[in-house]
Amino acid sequence: MIVWQRILQDTKTYLRVACLHGVHTKVKLRRFDTDAVLQKILQHDKEGFTSFYERYRGRVYRFIVRQYGTSEFGKAAYYSTWRHLVVAGLTLKTPKELKFSFYQYLGAKVSSLVPPQRVRVQSNYLPLDIEQDGNWSQTLIEHLKLLSDEKKRYFLFKHEIGISEAAIARTLNVKKKEVETCIQQTESELHESMEEAGCPKSLSLEKLYRQSRVVKPPISWDKEILDSFNMWLKQTDVPSIAEEKDTNQEDKSSGLAGKWNHLCGQLKTKFVSMHKRAHPKGSRSRKFSSTHH
Repeated sequence: MIVWQRILQDTKTYLRVACLHGVHTKVKLRRFDTDAVLQKILQHDKEGFTSFYERYRGRVYRFIVRQYGTSEFGKAAYYSTWRHLVVAGLTLKTPKELKFSFYQYLGAKVSSLVPPQRVRVQSNYLPLDIEQDGNWSQTLIEHLKLLSDEKKRYFLFKHEIGISEAAIARTLNVKKKEVETCIQQTESELHESMEEAGCPKSLSLEKLYRQSRVVKPPISWDKEILDSFNMWLKQTDVPSIAEEKDTNQEDKSSGLAGKWNHLCGQLKTKFVSMHKRAHPKGSRSRKFSSTHH
């Protein structure tokens, strides 16, 4: 009897260890390697882009719409951000460069697509009775919308995108101390606003914001982004980019510098034509003909 108990106990232990090992293996296989996926995007691989999009679509969507709303401007900013990732992958060399370019575009270029005097879009996810539903996270989002653009951007880079103050400073080309001070002021302001609204003190800003991260982009937006991948590659092929650079250089060569270059080109053409007319063979033929006469 004792022997059978030991066999059963050892069998249970073996199965438990095997099960845990299997779970660990699955988790390891599911682990998301950002650099590996970005490397696939650099190789113009749609599967890599799809993997990166599925991982970061929620973060990017919330980062944009919590600053600019879900109107046509917010959608244009969202669409443009993902297009930039594909286009930048044609010219950049490393995953680190691509990620940095992506964050830079998200933090600086996107705002240029939205008109300065935009109408603040109210959330369509606000419960009627916050105290009854206990959804204080949405109250936090409503207070976040009232902040300045700079405070919202810094706060969302830290709590939504998930990068450090030093990385935010490098991305936006500002001093780290400026970022740290702004985020501290923003968090303090939001904390006071939440207390005034009656939010329990036990709920931290970090926990409240994590609860708000259930908002995802519409399915139609997802489909449009993924279906546009091949089109973006065709529209921005490498030779086309080179031709565009040459065109831009020609456009920039206006004014005095352009006139000077144009004049140098004309002089060079005249010099080459004069040199061709004064070819040695031509000179010898003329001498022979004069001697003959």
